Amino acid sequence: MLCLTLLPGEYFTVGDDTVIQFDRFNGGRVHITIHAPREVTILRGEVLERSGGKRPACVYSLNQREKKPAP
Repeated sequence: MLCLTLLPGEYFTVGDDTVIQFDRFNGGRVHITIHAPREVTILRGEVLERSGGKRPACVYSLNQREKKPAP
């Protein structure tokens, strides 16, 4: 899994036609902008799980991440 640290205004690309930009951090929330083709489905994790989808194995809770030993 790739983990990035971004400053407001920075972005990264996924493939040739998807761009994710870090917009701002406000009150403990991160705001991002996603530009992707219409045929690409984008769902919040809570919506996916609420509608019966399974949490991807690569997604961890914050508590799990904090307990990981340093490499």
